[in-house]
Amino acid sequence: MTAGISKEEKPGPGGPGGMEGEKGNPQKSRIKGIISSFIFTAVIGLLLFVPAGTLDWPMAWVLLGIYLVTSVIHILVVSPGLIEERTRRHEDSKTWDRYLVIVLILSGFMIMIATGLDHRFAWTEPLTFPVMVISLVLVILGSALVTWATAANRFFSATIRIQGDRGHSVVSDGPYRYVRHPGYAGWILYYIFLPLMLGSVYALIPAGIAVGLLIVRTYLEDTTLQAELEGYREYAGRVRNRLVPGVW
Repeated sequence: MTAGISKEEKPGPGGPGGMEGEKGNPQKSRIKGIISSFIFTAVIGLLLFVPAGTLDWPMAWVLLGIYLVTSVIHILVVSPGLIEERTRRHEDSKTWDRYLVIVLILSGFMIMIATGLDHRFAWTEPLTFPVMVISLVLVILGSALVTWATAANRFFSATIRIQGDRGHSVVSDGPYRYVRHPGYAGWILYYIFLPLMLGSVYALIPAGIAVGLLIVRTYLEDTTLQAELEGYREYAGRVRNRLVPGVW
């Protein structure tokens, strides 16, 4: 969920919609989030190195380092209430989005597995060093954009729902001044260049599926927000583009 709260409307701790007032220990939430980051980094490592059949893959280690560092920074900069929001199941989440999220996660896993197999069996001719370095930079930029969007938006839920229980209202600051769904824009950048960073052209196939699903999710979420979130239609009139300024 990429709609959040505007700077002008932000409630104080314990105020209306203030998750810090709703939930318990913020430090405990952050510790749980950091532990989860380490666990998920280990999972990604398995998805990369087991298919590759080797640990001698420097760029894969770089990716794990990027993921772990950005994940921990992510946990430290977002509100504790958002950590709680993103780790709980919500009955009012859109049913279609629950299935879409599962397919997106599986697509991400398939990217890792495909790059590992490509590294092992050398399906792709070696990419030039500049291509891999440029891809690495763009992966980092994509990750940074996702972190910026999440830090600016304390309603960046893991599933699409109108968070009436948290005082949900419309974002207008941070990257949301430029596009309406900057988090998805960051993930698309990440998915496109991740296979090239890891030296795999074939992994662009599951990456393309993930990007297509993110575009579909962007459209469906934007339609939902315009129909159900007060003030969002007016915001969409001011910030015209969903993902890329001047394009869409």
